[in-house]
Amino acid sequence: LDTREESPRHEEVMEAITSHLGLGSYSTWPEETKVQWLTNELISNRPLLNRNMQLDCSPEVQEALDTFRVIAEIGAEAFGAYIISMAQSASDVLEVHLLQKEMGSKKHLRVAPLFETKADLINAPKAMKELYSNDWYRRHFDLVGTDHQEVMMGYSDSAKDAGRFTSVWELFKAQEELVRLSAEHKIPLNLFHGRGGSVGRGGGPQYLAIKSQPAGSIAGRLRVTIQGEVIENYFGTLRSCELTFERYTTAILQASLTPPPPPPQDFRDAMQRMSECGCDAYRSMVYETPNFVDYFRAITPEQELKLLNFGSRPSKRKAGGIETLRAIPWMFAWTQTRLHMPVWYGVGTALDTEITNGNLQLLKDMYAQWPFFQSTIELVEAVLAKVDISIAKVYEQMLVPVDLSPIGTSVFAELEKTVKCVKMVTGRDELLSNNQVIKRMYDLRKPMTDPLNILQAKVLKEMRRTENPSAELQESFAATVQGIAAGMGWTG
Repeated sequence: LDTREESPRHEEVMEAITSHLGLGSYSTWPEETKVQWLTNELISNRPLLNRNMQLDCSPEVQEALDTFRVIAEIGAEAFGAYIISMAQSASDVLEVHLLQKEMGSKKHLRVAPLFETKADLINAPKAMKELYSNDWYRRHFDLVGTDHQEVMMGYSDSAKDAGRFTSVWELFKAQEELVRLSAEHKIPLNLFHGRGGSVGRGGGPQYLAIKSQPAGSIAGRLRVTIQGEVIENYFGTLRSCELTFERYTTAILQASLTPPPPPPQDFRDAMQRMSECGCDAYRSMVYETPNFVDYFRAITPEQELKLLNFGSRPSKRKAGGIETLRAIPWMFAWTQTRLHMPVWYGVGTALDTEITNGNLQLLKDMYAQWPFFQSTIELVEAVLAKVDISIAKVYEQMLVPVDLSPIGTSVFAELEKTVKCVKMVTGRDELLSNNQVIKRMYDLRKPMTDPLNILQAKVLKEMRRTENPSAELQESFAATVQGIAAGMGWTG
């Protein structure tokens, strides 16, 4: 059983402890001071706290301390990794080890930092290098009872933060550098891929995804999350379970025994340019366009989804706009409208810029010769094949105020540009024409899903006319949500 908590919560715990002991405000210390103090306390034989002492702290801090007490009481054998969401630095990892020590854990859980946003992925190698260079940390593997370091890579939040191209490219580069660092320090690395069900959260065909990972990142082992309806799809029957493990086993063996060659420098340079261009376009729309949040909440059922008993976590980490919304409801809401905007927005601008600059042949070569780029383009293509612009415009016409319609005009223009550019790169006149089985499945599902989308848009319009929608309306809305999710093949 894995345990998971966000890094800011651990910092709150340390803040409460240092304030109680009169050591100052931990949250204001620079990273170097934090690491040195945490290391000294981990080395020290004396306890920092009386384990029965009650801190004057918030309920959230007390809950975190109680979690570590329970881990110590039960013992490490019942648990897997302790995953730190939103990890940013070496101190995030050392905090968890110190809390395990102070709560009485004789054997520590292995601690897996989860790097999620663009900035965190860029900083991940620096954070791990600092840990590998820490004398206590290099010796701690005996305390954990393992010989390898586990690092979790976040697909969902990096995509929500920076767009598709930047997410996959920063993940690729981070893995390359983490593999190099681990080899340099002679510490085996196990990368844990935090993939969601939808393409926007790292999902999609696993065989191609594994084959497209950088050389050395899959050294005979792989850890990956399987979430939501994908569990049923992959493991719902004996035959599907067998096929799933065949795909994983084959891909892992091939990636380990015959890893892909490193991409040529001109491929890397082009991908870097497209990452920066795509990120600028994506963030300009999602985070910088005035009233985009209003448009998002009008055209999608994001607000109404909160009324339903769906999901395992709160939709938001804290109050705020898009930046505080979790990746699951972000993708879920766009999936319901059949627009799937987070997967492709910015991709068209990035590809179009390269094509305009005379690099179409380079893009074609990247698609033909680089598994990473092939996987990236084909997953975007698969989602574009699910997009139904006419259905999305039904939602806009029925639910979006007229003064917000210019935002929709820009969104639909980017969609058309993306479809055109993807076709140019793949050399295909029709989306998914190289995969007739999948295309046929999509074509069969669309007419069965269309009435549900139209019904959902009408139900949403009725629900928004009152502060307290009737139970009948809510039940109708829930039915359309489930039906559309089934038609799309994922929730988000």
